[in-house]
Amino acid sequence: MKIIAPLAAAAALGVMLIPGVIAPAQAAGCYYVAVNLEGRVLDVRGVGHAAKHEHACNRARRECNRRLERAYRNGRMPRGVVCRRSG
Repeated sequence: MKIIAPLAAAAALGVMLIPGVIAPAQAAGCYYVAVNLEGRVLDVRGVGHAAKHEHACNRARRECNRRLERAYRNGRMPRGVVCRRSG
């Protein structure tokens, strides 16, 4: 009986700590948008999420540039439009 009480207390403590261990870390987000020479924001966007803000911004920039290149090739976007970080 003396051994059961500490084991039960340890098990209860372990059950209470599990949700804290399983919870995901906070992710950083970053946004890029396509902007023309006059400063007008166009409908091409890039969104990135990662553990570090720098990595999230790199992903967002690459995604925006990929979408912008696709729009260039398909003739939906004039040349001179660039991706800029927003917010």
